[in-house]
Amino acid sequence: METGMVITVYLASALVAAIVASIAAHGRSRHPGYWMIFSFLFPPAVLLLLILPKGHGQYERGQDPFRDRDDRDDFL
Repeated sequence: METGMVITVYLASALVAAIVASIAAHGRSRHPGYWMIFSFLFPPAVLLLLILPKGHGQYERGQDPFRDRDDRDDFL
């Protein structure tokens, strides 16, 4: 297989893995953004996500614990 075809196949599988991980992470109560990035860089990470137990549910309510609640977008 040529190098260009290998790169194309890898990038296509990485994109599909990122989309699948984002959907699966939301269903398993995990942060979809982190899993999407991690599985794009390392596509077999989707299997790890599917093996892990369900999360504690802090993302089901739409509240991100890493979001800064005191952050304001106003200039002083």
